Amino acid sequence: MGIFKKTKPKNVFSGKNKVIKYLSKTNRKTTQNDLFKLYANGTLEEILNKYSFDMIEVYVGGNHRLGLYLQINIRKGNVNIGIDFLSDNYETYSYLAGCRPDDVGNSVVRYDYKDFDLDVLLKELGSKFS
Repeated sequence: MGIFKKTKPKNVFSGKNKVIKYLSKTNRKTTQNDLFKLYANGTLEEILNKYSFDMIEVYVGGNHRLGLYLQINIRKGNVNIGIDFLSDNYETYSYLAGCRPDDVGNSVVRYDYKDFDLDVLLKELGSKFS
């Protein structure tokens, strides 16, 4: 019997109300807004739960420079992957737990939304766990 019990990290899904409020004020058709809709109606959570990630965190943030954005962090074992969905593009980054901040910054790759497919992206990123 140990003092510390190993528990699975809890998945976090925050900022849904912010997205719902934003979507009620806009009718622009963008890939980012499509992702916001998936998040607001719970479909994004279902899609992410299909994969065997140890941890899933979804946050909605915003500032005057970037506007509203969606950030997904996933982890399996010792590997962490982040995806930031900005208005014009999205960025992915991967790193090992305990790495230096420079290692995270050096792994950032920016993509345009041209021919974007969330399932293809998640499968591709999921292969980094192998």
